[in-house]
Amino acid sequence: MIVNRRPDEVTAQKIEAAHDAIAQEQSVEWDVWYVLADDARRSDAPRHAYREGRRDTSWAINRAHWLAGRYVHLFGREPAEIVPAPTRPELDVDLRRELEHMERHVAEGDTDPYEATYAILNGSRILHSIETENVAISKREAGAWALEHLPSRWHATLRAAARAYSGQATSKDIALLTTEMAPFVAMVRERLPAAADEPAAKGLPRWSGY
Repeated sequence: MIVNRRPDEVTAQKIEAAHDAIAQEQSVEWDVWYVLADDARRSDAPRHAYREGRRDTSWAINRAHWLAGRYVHLFGREPAEIVPAPTRPELDVDLRRELEHMERHVAEGDTDPYEATYAILNGSRILHSIETENVAISKREAGAWALEHLPSRWHATLRAAARAYSGQATSKDIALLTTEMAPFVAMVRERLPAAADEPAAKGLPRWSGY
């Protein structure tokens, strides 16, 4: 959501309450970000319009989705009239950040099925971007693409992730996802071109500069 001015505290609380009410009523999970219009016109990762200390670390990827028509227009100007088109270097930075996020969960021993599903499907989206230079694809679509393009070694894992994403995972699926999360993320890392300015190039954890 792009807003012209920062909501006051009362308005921000009403927005959050509305999100919670709709999510409960419709059984949906909100993935909403509010950004000030002035910040949206720049390529720098913007801060949230009213949640202190938060910034959009996938700003280039989000802009690519909007400019590809993957949004719901509620009111006001179209995204193309506001946000700048992302450059390939900006997209590459965001893709590395997303991979670093997954690597951090692996390093910390996180076996949450939700994080494992995210890692498999978003890792597939990263691979799709590497192969096609197109980041404007959903996680579900990326999983289907990976099922067609990755070796059979990963097919059972990808199918399990698809079922988990649809809320239909079996206990066997969950066990497989938590086991395969680390090797899948490592495979994505092997395919992602390295950057000279990555923290890993300096002997630091990759997410040190996240």
